[in-house]
Order: sequence, then C-alpha cells, then structure tokens
Amino acid sequence: MKYLYTPYDIAVYFIVSDFNQSYERVVLNSIWENEANLLQAKYRTDKILFKRDVYYELSKFDGSLDGIDELNLLMSDTDHALSLDGTINEQGIIESYFKIMKLELTYVPNREYRKIKLRTLLKCFGYKRRSPQLVENIQRSLETLRLETYLKGYVPCNIAEIDIDDIVMIRLK
Repeated sequence: MKYLYTPYDIAVYFIVSDFNQSYERVVLNSIWENEANLLQAKYRTDKILFKRDVYYELSKFDGSLDGIDELNLLMSDTDHALSLDGTINEQGIIESYFKIMKLELTYVPNREYRKIKLRTLLKCFGYKRRSPQLVENIQRSLETLRLETYLKGYVPCNIAEIDIDDIVMIRLK
C-alpha cells in the first residue's frame, strides 16, 4: 500500500507547523522536487498546479490551530476519510494523522521524533482502549509511511504490547 500526499495534507501540516511563508515555499519546492512520486498523479508533472492547490487549501482556513484535538477535527473533515455510505473511514483518518506527522519529521529542522502518550494517541482517534482493529490500522499506517515507534532510551516497541500510559516516540525509519 502506497500513500499519496494531497494538497489538503500539506496545508494542514503548514497550519500546524506555523511556518512563515518563505519557509513554506522552501518546503513546497522540496516536496515537489524530492518526493513527487508521493504526490497524487496530477501533481507530479505540474508544479504550478501543485502549489496553487496547496495555497487554495490554505486559504480555506481562517486562523491557526492549537493542539491535537483541533488537528483531529480537521482530519475528520477530509474527503477521503468518509466512505460512500457516510460512515467514517477510520484508516483514512489514522493515515492522515501520520502523514502529517511524517511531513513534520521530514521538514521541521532539528525534529527527529514526535513524543506522545499512547493514551493520548488513542484519544486522537476516538478510543479509550486499544482494539485489535485499531492497533492493526495504526501499525499499517506506520509501516506504510516508514515510521517506527520507540520507548524512552530508543527501545523499539509495539503499541499492542506497551502500557497505555507509556510515552511513545515516533521516528522516521
């Protein structure tokens, strides 16, 4: 399974990161030049279309976001998170969350990992406890996006096996 960045994903990432416009342009150019194969097909050969659509998505937002709850709210509004019958596609929301995290780890200077308590991570997806399906969806997204989970001391971990109050560090592979 291969994930593709959408202009919406990148716009949400910019809002959460609170970059200045100059650095946003640097990141947009870098994504288009270095990771065009991870963009939707129509953007791989048209840099102007790609940039225009990212800025269009940015223009839809009035203000800035603070915290995981607002980010989760934004992700729940994504088109790909809803199925045709109106139910929420949980995998789409989980994948969006980790795509934005991967952008952050890739493009924010000196950001090598993202720390989050497992309980808080589950809460982002509307859960209080781990279910086998939720763990499978998270693991699938992490593997697809080439992200790894660690505990303190750079000890690799599996979210299905750690304590709910453990702090997980998510890093690029």
